[in-house]
Amino acid sequence: MTNRQEEGISAVMNRAARLICAATTAAFLAACAPGFAPRWRYDREGQPAYYKRYPRNIAVDYFTRFRRAAYFKVTKPIEDFLTDEQRLWVSRNGQPEYRRRRFLSREGEWVDEWVNVSQNKMVQFTRGRVVYEGDVTDLEKTMITYGYPRGVLVQQAEPEVEFWTFVYSRPFDLERELFCFANGKLVYRQTQR
Repeated sequence: MTNRQEEGISAVMNRAARLICAATTAAFLAACAPGFAPRWRYDREGQPAYYKRYPRNIAVDYFTRFRRAAYFKVTKPIEDFLTDEQRLWVSRNGQPEYRRRRFLSREGEWVDEWVNVSQNKMVQFTRGRVVYEGDVTDLEKTMITYGYPRGVLVQQAEPEVEFWTFVYSRPFDLERELFCFANGKLVYRQTQR
């Protein structure tokens, strides 16, 4: 084999290695990218209907979430960097009283959530577009007051009904509080000592 043939084989192998690295990197980045779920679902009559986004991970586990606070009180006007839909919502409903920390939904979307407790309204945005608008439920009110729970149990008892059990406790305290919700409505609460 001549020197020229060896250089040609080496160049082909280098190019193949670069292509494999590029393909692997592209596949990795595509797998890590957030998803884009449809903006709404369709009801039985075929009409588009908003649906509420729930976080993929809601408990404080000190690995992915260190802070207990879920919502922060809005103290300054939030006019910077808003989309047209967000500005429209603010003009109709006023400044939100609380903003939830951005979370990754079960559908793989980054969700911004605003709450007006006095008007009993909440809205969710993905990429600056309204994806859900509805009433504030007991679940949100509890998370505004207590923050993220220490443990969560989610159960699907029947179609369209989801049960959430939140466990709140402190690291060196034996007292625990349990909150059970059915589709966001508080159905059971207990303090264990």
